[in-house]
Amino acid sequence: MTKAPRGEADLASLISRLLEEKRRVERLLQQVEVVLRNAAPPAKAGRSISHAVSAPRPSPLDRVKEVLAATADLRVANGNLSAGRVAKVFGVSLSRLARLLGRTKQALSKTPDADSLQAALSYFERVARLRLVIGSDAEFRKWLRMPNDSLVDGTPMKMLEAGQWQALADFVEDVLAGTPG
Repeated sequence: MTKAPRGEADLASLISRLLEEKRRVERLLQQVEVVLRNAAPPAKAGRSISHAVSAPRPSPLDRVKEVLAATADLRVANGNLSAGRVAKVFGVSLSRLARLLGRTKQALSKTPDADSLQAALSYFERVARLRLVIGSDAEFRKWLRMPNDSLVDGTPMKMLEAGQWQALADFVEDVLAGTPG
């Protein structure tokens, strides 16, 4: 076996260090999100909270037909994601999903595919893409609740409950792209 040229070894080392740094920064961002979320002032009784959720970063996987098809069942005829369908796939009640989204169950029941929900639901769609390799919805729900050493908070569901949607969606994307962290 021949030894790799020095330049290739240096490049491999730099790429490895870069990936480690990326994971470290993502963990720090998750911690910042948790601190900011916990520092938010409590809602006054009787007032609804308008939760502005920024849209997730675009994913290169958005353009892959098979990946998009894996979550087609989460969308309704107008193309919007449906909170009811997301809740079913994730194995949670509509009430629980409403809590995760910072909405009321009544709001989700009345307009489960509202435009105002799309940014938040898109994180859940990105996570649900894992069904492409897992197979069944039952296995996907099992994965959501199983401890995973690669995740900061232990299980994917705990990350969702902690509001670490971007980090979990990025993790799933890395798994699907064959570059898990």
